[in-house]
Formats: sequence, structure tokens, C-alpha cells
Amino acid sequence: MSETEKVIKLLLVDDEAEFRSASAKALEKRGYVVTTAGEGRQALEIIGKELPDILLLDLKMPGMTGIQTLEKVRQITENLPVIIMTGHGTFHDAVTGIKLEIVDFLQKPVDIEQLDARIRHLLKSGKKTALRERTIGELMAAPGLYPKLYIDEPIDKAILALKSAFYTEAGIKAQAPATRSALVYDRKENFIGLLRFPDILNVVLPDFLDSPYATYFTGMFLAQCKMIGRKKIGDIMGENITVDLFAPLMEAVHLMIQRHLITLPVMQGAKLVGVLREKDIVLEIAEYMGVVVRE
Repeated sequence: MSETEKVIKLLLVDDEAEFRSASAKALEKRGYVVTTAGEGRQALEIIGKELPDILLLDLKMPGMTGIQTLEKVRQITENLPVIIMTGHGTFHDAVTGIKLEIVDFLQKPVDIEQLDARIRHLLKSGKKTALRERTIGELMAAPGLYPKLYIDEPIDKAILALKSAFYTEAGIKAQAPATRSALVYDRKENFIGLLRFPDILNVVLPDFLDSPYATYFTGMFLAQCKMIGRKKIGDIMGENITVDLFAPLMEAVHLMIQRHLITLPVMQGAKLVGVLREKDIVLEIAEYMGVVVRE
């Protein structure tokens, strides 16, 4: 840290003396003032005398555990940023820590460069608030990003609408397809569901291919394409799978995995309010892991 920056005081609490010593020295080389404690009660005594800027807390310690220590810390102060570090953390530990308003949860062995980056990001952004799972409403894309179709329109209308995912208006192949789905409504403007590329692929499969004795031959695909021209969009749509705007994010993720979906319509009552996309979920996973940090 430069001379003009505030000196940041860290309290590192870990029962492993070697880890505690090595980590403290590495952090001090990066400009932090580090106080250490080998167990929870000692940490509480230090915090009672002078609050650090950030508390680095191990979970598994003899006597008072990290969670028990954190519960006591929250009785002293609600605002102290706490980063949990653990090599034996469970899902329950992570949930409990989040409920106790930690700012991060790191798996051991902790990479000091990563820890330093996390601390600096907290200080730079001012985001010393607790970890919070973002909602479906915060992650979903606006419906306006998707082409709009009607259930009684012919399939060729859908193909024309969706080809923009592959080609620009000039006929040039797109570098990064924007959408692979279209919104489908009835004529009363009620949302019916998403038409996806797999729905169009599925319609060219003749029924007899369901037989275990089915055979394939050149020309089959072309012939089937010639047979589907009279079908309507409503004839080829799959089941309309949706998620409620206020549902937990994990419910949406489970639906997407279970039904093999890359997009999921988000509803508020009978109204479509957004589309949750696979890529937004993956980016959220990356951010929570510390791989990607949104500024």
C-alpha cells in the first residue's frame, strides 16, 4: 500500500500456529498491520479493546469454534467485515456464516494473493456489506432482448426471427449469437412460452425414428424439412417451464438442470417479466468463487 493510503488493521484468528505466522508475515509484506490470535476467546479480548478493520476467521478451532466466535463478535459489533477461512467448511457452515453477515468465505489452503485481492476489492469498492445471494430479478434479462412471435404464425416466421442469432441483416455470420429463443404469445397478448432452437430441430424428426429398428439414409432430413411448412408455432413448442420472480435462485437452477434448459421465463403472476439465462448463472457462480468480480 502507498504511504497515502490508510493503514489497514487485520485480525487473523487461526489455531494453526504455522499457518498463522506465515500468513501474517505475507500480509504484512503487502502493507497490512496484522494482529493474530490462536483461538476465539483471545480474539474476542482483542476486539473488545480495539476493533480491526477486517477479521480473518478460521472455522475449525478447539474450544470456541469460528461460528461461535462470530456469534459473539456480532454481539459486540454488527459492522465488522468478517472473512471466513476454512479447510473443513460444510454447506451448513457457509449458510450460517452468511446469516451472520460475513463478507466472504474462502477455502483453505488460502492463496495470499487471492486473499489480498479480496481485501483490496472490499476496500476499493467500499462493499463491506455482508455476502448476499442475488435474486432472480437482479439476474434476469429483459424480455425486450428476445424476438416476439404469435402462436398461430407459421414456422417459417419463427425461423426468420431466430436467424438473427446467426446472421446480421447484411447476411454476415454473427460473431456472438445474442439469443437462441423467441417469446410466443397468443393474440390476446398472453405469454405462452419460449420457442427454442431444439423445438425446431425436433420437428424435423419423423415419428418412425422412435422405433428401435429405425434406419437413416441420405435425403431423409431434406424430405422432412419439406413436410413441415404448414405447421404453426404452437404445434412445435415444448412444455412451458417457468419460474416465479420471487422464487429462490436455487429453484431456478434446479429447473434449468433438470429440464436441460439454457433459458427460463420468469413470471410475476400471469405476466412475463424477464428471462433467466444459463450464462448469467455461470457468471454468478464465477463471481461467488472469486473468479469474476463485477465492479
